[in-house]
Amino acid sequence: MFREIEALQAKLDETVDEDEQRALEEDVTGKILWLCWCGIRAEVDELLRKVVDYILREGNMRILG
Repeated sequence: MFREIEALQAKLDETVDEDEQRALEEDVTGKILWLCWCGIRAEVDELLRKVVDYILREGNMRILG
């Protein structure tokens, strides 16, 4: 994905047509936003897993205690 963004950025730097520049900027922005979304989702998934593990562990301790 990073190579795709770099390739689009290089193409953008060489482009003189404003409409094509705008389209390439939108493509680059879309890919960057997708990467951000994937990162945030991975963080949320990990945190959710930790929370569920904690609740299950603490719940079991209270029942046994």
